[in-house]
Amino acid sequence: MTRHGARRQLPRRFGVVLAAVPVIAVGLADATIAIRTVHPATPARHAAAAPAPSAQPSSNPRFTLNDAETKRNAALRALLDRRRRAILHHDEKAFLATDDPAQPGFRARQRDEFRALAAIPLASWDYDIDLFGLPTSPQTRRYRAQTFAPARFAVRYAIRGFDDKPTSMAQTPTFVHRRAGWYVASFDDYATAGNPSAKGIWDFGPVRTVQVGSVLAIGHPQSLSLMREIADTTASSIPKVTAVWGRGWSRKVVVLVPSTQQELGAIVDDSEDLSQIAAVASAEVSTCPAAPNPVGGRIAINPHNWPTLSSLGHRIVLTHELTHVATRASSNSCMPTWLIEGFADYVAYRDSSLPVRVVAAELAADVRAGRVPTSLPPNATFDGSSKRLAQAYEGGYMACRLIASMVGERGLVRFYTAVGTSHATPVHAMASAVRAILHLTSAQFTARWQSYLRSQLS
Repeated sequence: MTRHGARRQLPRRFGVVLAAVPVIAVGLADATIAIRTVHPATPARHAAAAPAPSAQPSSNPRFTLNDAETKRNAALRALLDRRRRAILHHDEKAFLATDDPAQPGFRARQRDEFRALAAIPLASWDYDIDLFGLPTSPQTRRYRAQTFAPARFAVRYAIRGFDDKPTSMAQTPTFVHRRAGWYVASFDDYATAGNPSAKGIWDFGPVRTVQVGSVLAIGHPQSLSLMREIADTTASSIPKVTAVWGRGWSRKVVVLVPSTQQELGAIVDDSEDLSQIAAVASAEVSTCPAAPNPVGGRIAINPHNWPTLSSLGHRIVLTHELTHVATRASSNSCMPTWLIEGFADYVAYRDSSLPVRVVAAELAADVRAGRVPTSLPPNATFDGSSKRLAQAYEGGYMACRLIASMVGERGLVRFYTAVGTSHATPVHAMASAVRAILHLTSAQFTARWQSYLRSQLS
């Protein structure tokens, strides 16, 4: 259990792995590109499906506010409203007036974050707080004053021109009461207990933005040249995705360019090993069978691995990630990973001119050795620790390539959408799409895929 009272699943994220497989005459440095979906089993700090801000405490039949608590809650609402208005109106003095005056170090860090955040074109900034509190005895002793920790707290923000709905960042603040009233005292008191506050790129130093068409790159001053390069490549990749998926997506994206791999892990809320990740696409999505209802799509670059890719590699990676952004409204969490990643690979490699035996090199080696897979790649084989990770991604890519050869690209899109928007169980959703669009049974499709592997990769 987390301090919030329940473990939350992280939003689905799609990463690009740099597999240690040499590529001959491809120009992708010393690594080929494989794709994996990251499913960290840690509490989500980027809160999914957060409720709208409420001025009322949690509905708890055992909890009744006394007069002092009612007064405290009113003061906290007023404090957060002042803080919200200060951020939106770039009023540094008013913002810092909401921070604990007894902590000059905390106020200095807050000032730096405020100045960095000011560079981001915000359309909205608000707070979602559950005014039912949790025990704060350690903090009360630490601050030598009355403290309060809300049961749930999240920042909700939207970037102007890019976010249709606010995205949420779950945080764990401590509020402290001084003689003059209530203040924000910390966002890190619960980090050592496994509940660190979600971090934005503005938490890691001064921020700059670069916009190219409908792409907004956000990074730090020292990364301006890289940001321009990434924004240009991303903008040129949008038509490639639209050519396959169609115009039914926003055709715009925010790309985050952190300075370090550690910063990347913090802003995408991923504590796992990112040493093999070149880029990550993320969004808040509902768990199935509910509609995906995505919020806050982002692509984040790993600056450690990015230089190891050639320009072709960059285009493939960004096209793959953009495909996830484009398709997220039709991608529920019950979909088989081979379809999600295979489709993104299909779009990414479509105009690359790379031979199929190069794109699916590991699987091709297996097929030539007589080791044809007996089934489509199960979700477990897409785990970063899987020894058959490359074959899993290549198998998904080949399955989507097969579908396109049977019913055309529009048919492949219909197939993807049919599975991703189905409210049926994963098995029934897949079986229904195979029957309705491919006019096959699931067993027949698997057999057709096996024959396709032999004919294309032998």
